[in-house]
Amino acid sequence: MWAQKMISLEKIAELAGVSRRTVTRALKDKSLVKPQTLAKIEAVLQENNYTPNLAARYLAVKKNHYRILFMFMRAQSSLFHAYLYEKAQKKAEELESFGITVDFLILDRDLHAESLNFDEIVRNFTYDFLIALPVYEAYFKPYFNKLVAVAAQRGVPFMFYNMDDRQYQRLCYVGCDYVKAGRIGAGLVALAVQERGRVAIISSRTSSLISYTERIVGFKQEIAERYPKLEIVYEHAMEQDVLDVDLERLRKLQVNAVYLVNPGDYSVVPLLQDNLSELNLKIITNDRLPPSEVLLKQGKIAALIEQEPDKQVTLPLDIALDFLVNRKKPQDVYYTELSVLVRQCI
Repeated sequence: MWAQKMISLEKIAELAGVSRRTVTRALKDKSLVKPQTLAKIEAVLQENNYTPNLAARYLAVKKNHYRILFMFMRAQSSLFHAYLYEKAQKKAEELESFGITVDFLILDRDLHAESLNFDEIVRNFTYDFLIALPVYEAYFKPYFNKLVAVAAQRGVPFMFYNMDDRQYQRLCYVGCDYVKAGRIGAGLVALAVQERGRVAIISSRTSSLISYTERIVGFKQEIAERYPKLEIVYEHAMEQDVLDVDLERLRKLQVNAVYLVNPGDYSVVPLLQDNLSELNLKIITNDRLPPSEVLLKQGKIAALIEQEPDKQVTLPLDIALDFLVNRKKPQDVYYTELSVLVRQCI
C-alpha cells in the first residue's frame, strides 16, 4: 500500500544526503538532476518500497490539493487524547510536504466549546475526507451529528478512530478491540490476586462510552467463564472526572483488586492506594503515559494494557490518503495490537 509506506520529502532528502528541493525536482522530472544524485534518491525510494509510478502519484496529490478534517476531543484530564493529538499533528506536518492539508477540529469537554465554528464548517464543508471520534457528550452530540450528516450528503467518506460506532455508515475503524482489552484486564486481575478476591470496577468519565461498555462486557465475560473465585462487588463511573469513589465502602467490602477502565489523569490511583493501603490493592488499568509510568514504577499500578496509540492516528491519515489517491477501499476494521506492561518493562 503506497500511503502506508510514504515518508516526508525531508526524510527522503536526509536519507539520500541531498536537499528537499532536489528530491522535488527528481520526483517531477528525473532529467532535472544529475545521474549520481538520482541514483541516491531512487535507492532511498526503493528501500522504502515506493512503486515506480511514485512521481505520478505525488503530482496527483499536489494537483488535487486534498483537505482532511481530523476531529479530536480535548479535556484537561484526558491525557491519552492529548497524546493522540500530539502524534496526529506530527503526521500532518509530514503530509504537508505532499500538498495535503489537515485541519483539526477540537472539541473541548471542559469548556463546552469547539476550536472552529461548527455552523461555518457545516455550511462551507469543503473537505475530501473526515476522520472522527464518536461523541457521546450531550452538549456536542447535535453538532457531531450535523458534521457527519453533511459529510454523507456531499459524498465525503469518513472513518472512526479510537472508538467505533456502527450506527453510523463509516468507511472503516482504526482502534482498540475493547472487548478483548476487557478480557485481558480480567486475566491480569486474576494473576495479580491469584484468582481469588473481591474486585472493584472504577472508571473516569461517563459510563456510556463504548471504550467503557465494551471493556466491561469483556471483563465480566472472562470473570464469569474462568474465575469463579473472583467476585465483582463494586462498580462506579466518576462522572465529570470527580474523584467520588466510596473509600469506606471499598474498605468494608475488603476489595483487593481494581479494574480502572478509563483512567483519565490517573489521579484516582494514589487516592485509592494512599487511603486504602491496608487492602494491598492490585490496580489494573490502561495506556503507557508519563503519569502511569511513574505509578507503575512505584508499584501503585500492577499492570498496564497498551493499545498502540500512535497507530490510532497515523494509520487513519494513511488510509485517507490511499483512498483519495488510489481509490483503495480499506478493510472494515483495523484493530491495534494489545500488549501488557509491568514494572519490569519500564
